Amino acid sequence: MSTTLYRKYRPQTWADIAGQNHVKVTLAFEVETGKIAHAYLFSGPRGIGKTTAARILAKAINCLGRGSGGEPCGKCASCEAINENRSLDVIEIDAASHRGIDNVRENIIENSRFSPSKLKYKVFIIDEVHMLTAEAFNALLKTLEEPPAHAVFILATTELHKVPPTIVSRCQRFDFRKIPFTDMIERLHGVAEREKVKVDVKTLEEIARNSDGCLRDAEGLLGKVLTVGDGKRVTYDEALVVLPRSDFAAVSSFVESLIRRDGRSALMTIDECLEAGADIDQFAGDVIELLRKVLLAKVSGNPEVFAVEMDEEQAKRLGEWRHLVEAPRLVTVIELLLEKRRELKVSHPPQLPLELAVARLCEEPVVKDMPAPQPKPVREEVPVIRTTRKLADQSAKPLKSEEEISADVGVGAAKVEASLAAPIAVTVEAATVCSATVESLRAVWPELMRQVGEENHSLPFLLGVSEPAEICGNLIRIGFNFAFHKDKLNQEKNRRIVEKVLCGLLNSSVKVEGIILERKVEIVDNVAASVVKEPLPPAGPVDSLAAAFGGRVVE
Repeated sequence: MSTTLYRKYRPQTWADIAGQNHVKVTLAFEVETGKIAHAYLFSGPRGIGKTTAARILAKAINCLGRGSGGEPCGKCASCEAINENRSLDVIEIDAASHRGIDNVRENIIENSRFSPSKLKYKVFIIDEVHMLTAEAFNALLKTLEEPPAHAVFILATTELHKVPPTIVSRCQRFDFRKIPFTDMIERLHGVAEREKVKVDVKTLEEIARNSDGCLRDAEGLLGKVLTVGDGKRVTYDEALVVLPRSDFAAVSSFVESLIRRDGRSALMTIDECLEAGADIDQFAGDVIELLRKVLLAKVSGNPEVFAVEMDEEQAKRLGEWRHLVEAPRLVTVIELLLEKRRELKVSHPPQLPLELAVARLCEEPVVKDMPAPQPKPVREEVPVIRTTRKLADQSAKPLKSEEEISADVGVGAAKVEASLAAPIAVTVEAATVCSATVESLRAVWPELMRQVGEENHSLPFLLGVSEPAEICGNLIRIGFNFAFHKDKLNQEKNRRIVEKVLCGLLNSSVKVEGIILERKVEIVDNVAASVVKEPLPPAGPVDSLAAAFGGRVVE
């Protein structure tokens, strides 16, 4: 029965371990000087050599013919027994399946009391130690605190945060890292040579990129690649048959289309990848990773961040993209793609979420900065009355009747309808300060609700519970009775829609702001402010109301 590559070529010495120099140099020095700790804790991602390092350490401290540098000889009786998994003094426990207090008591605590049968040290390797229960950790704690002189404990975990601090503090901790890209290529090349199969560097780089720093996954993919071809050589095209399909050229073309807002090219790239049999989830993941590197180059100002995992031409091309897009735009693209990638597995067709992301990213308009609202004129410091409802005109003109107001509204609506039918002679960018009034804005309110409803079905209901409050320069304030409705309008996407429609209706560049309509009358003088809580007097002449409060009336 054949053996997988990661088991067949498992490192047997410190020199065989790929990467992890900070770990193997320290452990080899401790073995050579005889300064062995009673407990070790190995933490880090999966498939990077934690358990392998634990086994080499067990061999090294028990080796009878240990060489220089703390390397086990691999030929003595103890090394051969450990290599063949027949040593009774090296006990390897899977904490995922033996996680209870009884398992810890029987397999570790009771067993550690007895001296080793043949070796110098009895070694306990506890893999995935974070899976132990709280009771099991408490039972193990006393043994780690006062261990027998002949026992060495090696704990390995992929989730260090789940290990109690009381356990961590009693161990010598080593943090394993992902295998560097160049070290992984070198390791894979060595395995291919020992298998007497020639694999080009491009294939090995593709394997390393797909493994994401996990050497065990890389060696597993290499084993699949070696099964194709004629048994002596594997070409890149042959390797793509078994590797997750994600062509770098297609990924880079897609990313460039997103940066240039070319939706047609981006959608065509998706179709071409699907026709070639590419995994859409893998494709989306590679796109996100590439955009991440562009973002890093943009923020850090260092395009050499690409040079580690790409050839010189690719790195140069991608480095140029950082001049074509801003960092906030990249953040928006990455966040949307991350959201849509989670929908790929439940979508039908599977590429639909990615296509929706393209439509949103490439077709959204570039909103230009609107002119800042003009400041309010400074009022003279005299007692005033502020209300949310218009009580009366400041002039001495009499109030209009309901029939006159209805006629004015009809005339205003007819003027707006006529202006909508006529072509607009100037663009929004070239428009001057908005000359609309609150009354004319009320007249176009139904048309505003109709047009915004074409882009967002909920906005007409929001505008139906509002009313124009005031117009200050190019700033239109829309009043609401409740903060919930105000905050809804002030959301970026809703505010942009209303502003765009109003720009067309009023032929002016305007900005919109939602406010809360006040429900009280406030008396302001030169010294202090007080609130009149009595209800407003009935509608009457302005002069009477002003005289009652000793000031003038403003809206």
